[in-house]
Amino acid sequence: MKRLALALCLGATSLSVTAASTDCGAGSPSAETIAATMHQAQRLKQQLNSEPERVVILVRQGQDMSSRGLTWSHAGYALRQADNSWRVYHNLNTCGTARSALYVQGLYEFLADELVNQQIAVLRPRGELNAALQELLQSPVKLNLFHSARYNLIAWPFSGPYQNSNGWLLELFARANDGHIWSRQQARDWLAQESYQPSLVDVTLFERLGAKVVASNVFTDDQPDELLAQGKVGLNSGDSVIRFIARYSRAIPGCQHLNLPDSVCVFIPEHQVQ
Repeated sequence: MKRLALALCLGATSLSVTAASTDCGAGSPSAETIAATMHQAQRLKQQLNSEPERVVILVRQGQDMSSRGLTWSHAGYALRQADNSWRVYHNLNTCGTARSALYVQGLYEFLADELVNQQIAVLRPRGELNAALQELLQSPVKLNLFHSARYNLIAWPFSGPYQNSNGWLLELFARANDGHIWSRQQARDWLAQESYQPSLVDVTLFERLGAKVVASNVFTDDQPDELLAQGKVGLNSGDSVIRFIARYSRAIPGCQHLNLPDSVCVFIPEHQVQ
């Protein structure tokens, strides 16, 4: 899906209801596609409801990044509602521009964004951490406190003015672990102290120069000079989110882990089930 559902209104400091996803020019999906995605969303809901946690982290494959050695692109928090439905809280780029906004959507919208693969990685943060995330997700002020609208697809995770979608999730995760964190930089310092490892990808000089010319949401001026000298950039990817948050999540037996840790369950679309 390259259109977005209306975000839930959260009061005077509500999350954005007008920004759109990375491609605002895509057409509407067919009736068959909508029905298939609704069916997969219902199956995902059933899998999420099979365990007691109120908050989970969902990671999807929105782009084919295999040439960069990456599989997972984008992560969001999902909060169970009183009726056992789920709402996904995540940060989305605005139409390929250098801006982003926070959204609250259903599982259907999370699955409907023209994913290259509808497998979804599910992580269930443990105990008190889960309760802390639940409290944060119900506070628009705190959600916005750790959000920067200055979007950069390859934002350096530990400093600088930019943020990518996964950066917001990780910085909020830092706050859930340490209630004394009240700024983005404090959150990023916590990630560094906890040995968070961003994904490192190779970029050529041509790609760096081309990004400045043709891409309005890619910047390298926040990347460490020594990393750029090696022809690399560091970023918050879905892969790095999974590696890090798996350490804080409960091991779940009896589900598909694929090649991921035991604390990561992978939702398998029906047509891929053996």
